[in-house]
Amino acid sequence: MQLVRRFRLSVLFCALALLICELLSRPYANMGVCDDWPYILMTRSLARTGHVVYNGWAAPMLVWQLYLGAGFIKVFGYSLTIVRMSTLLVAMMLVFVLQRTFVRAGINERNATIGTLALVLSPLYLMLSATFMSDIHGLFAIVLCLYGCLRVLQAESSLAAIAWLCFAVAGDAVCGASRQIAWLGILVMVPCALWLLRERRNVFLWGGAATFCGSAVYRWLSILAQVAALFDP
Repeated sequence: MQLVRRFRLSVLFCALALLICELLSRPYANMGVCDDWPYILMTRSLARTGHVVYNGWAAPMLVWQLYLGAGFIKVFGYSLTIVRMSTLLVAMMLVFVLQRTFVRAGINERNATIGTLALVLSPLYLMLSATFMSDIHGLFAIVLCLYGCLRVLQAESSLAAIAWLCFAVAGDAVCGASRQIAWLGILVMVPCALWLLRERRNVFLWGGAATFCGSAVYRWLSILAQVAALFDP
């Protein structure tokens, strides 16, 4: 049991199961899947020029997602499969955060592992993990923020609570820049956590300031994306 707690073997098992299932599906199609091909073209343009150029197709802002994909291109070279593997990396990171979120919510390790496998081995999750669509990135931002909020509520000291609040806001602000639905983290989940801690005044004030800053970042990104779209060819 000590070994399981230290190395989180259950989480590693879930991540390995996801990876094996993805590799068995042979996700190597040299063609667009759903709407991910214009997103991949934007990523290639970012890797070549260093600028985010919207091509008139994307509805999500894709910011964090584009930079992650561009990093893969810089390291491994350009191909549709290489860019899509950046999504698989996020999908495997989500496995860890989701399983620990279940445990933090009071579910035992076995049931948390079963619940995690039920999601990550579902046909929809497996399919989206092998594309460059923004769904996995948005889900990752929401779950990461939820995990941070749970740590806030369970923190034993005000300093720890403030630190986890900043983590929840920063994680959602950065990772949620790929898909607007992730804004629910800063706009809904964090304020709910603050309301539950309203009697701890310093936590409430610091958390309110962090939430305001995160909301301002989202507003700035939204305006920037709209302006950029106006000048796209």
